[in-house]
Amino acid sequence: MDLVAPVTGLDELDAVVSAGPDLIELRLDLVDRSDHAALAARCGDLAVPLIATVRSLEEGGAFAGDEGDCARLLAPFLSLARYVDLERRFRTLAPACREAGCAVIASAHLATMLPLPELFGLERELRSYGDLPKLVLAPSSDDDLLDLLSFTHAATKPVCTSIAGTAYRHGRALLPLFGSALAYCAAGRPSSPGQYTLGEMRELMRLLEPAAD
Repeated sequence: MDLVAPVTGLDELDAVVSAGPDLIELRLDLVDRSDHAALAARCGDLAVPLIATVRSLEEGGAFAGDEGDCARLLAPFLSLARYVDLERRFRTLAPACREAGCAVIASAHLATMLPLPELFGLERELRSYGDLPKLVLAPSSDDDLLDLLSFTHAATKPVCTSIAGTAYRHGRALLPLFGSALAYCAAGRPSSPGQYTLGEMRELMRLLEPAAD
């Protein structure tokens, strides 16, 4: 499991790097567009692998453009990133991202929970164009959270699952124990409600991970 910390503005890049995440997510929808060139220049020498992300308004982000605009935002970062995060609406950009050397995180962020059969169907859809499916759901009951944990445990790997909102944020600490490949944590400004800080997640994993035999 890798810990991912988002960068939401050029001003916090140094602090996020210093926090030592396994991966840094460049939230290009949140970083001021006038700072994108400077951000790309500063990322060229980073040793930490990068995820380039453009999150739409419909899925909790700040991007309101179309596919072409998304491609233009991503273009300066394709030579720098290990992954590109693509929502289903931007799935046709996947081949170009791979040609540039990036693996694809295929993501879906929903403000609700899905029954288990639909979760597996969504996972298959995401895997049809992505290398790593990422499913972010909003449980509204303990049974919902148990279903998400069960799905994470049973799903083909690699897979990433996470929690939308704050009501069941404790699920963020449990999902890596059941097989989620990534855990998104704040090292600067949070990119979504309910994120633990990088330090908090490290401590939770230290306390919760089963001891080695």
